Amino acid sequence: MSVEVSHGRGGAGNINVDDTKYVDGEVVRTGAEGSHGDGAYSSGRGGAGNIADVGTKSGERADKDIIPEAAVRPSQDGRDFHTGRGGAGNEFSGNVEGKKSEEKPAEKATPVAPQGLADKLKAKLFGGFKK
Repeated sequence: MSVEVSHGRGGAGNINVDDTKYVDGEVVRTGAEGSHGDGAYSSGRGGAGNIADVGTKSGERADKDIIPEAAVRPSQDGRDFHTGRGGAGNEFSGNVEGKKSEEKPAEKATPVAPQGLADKLKAKLFGGFKK
């Protein structure tokens, strides 16, 4: 499929031929639909109204989920990631255990503000009141 598509927010430089092979990445449930007598099953995308056979004890599943290879991505566990459109508030550390990273921050020298004539005068006048 060689259709020209826009990549990005605008501008003539973002119009290119799209040779990407698009595949349907949806998970497909196979097997007989409905109750198998093996416990609760989902009959839709979600919500309590899509769960059936709640009273039956669940056992070995009779249906299987088939995930197309094109839909499988490598694990992102332990890696930093962003959510949303951007910004530091949408940045998350891959450190899921909540432990602080082992890296020690570089020691920074405390910046010393330049001392002017007024600062020196204040120190002379009010310096004796400090604890």
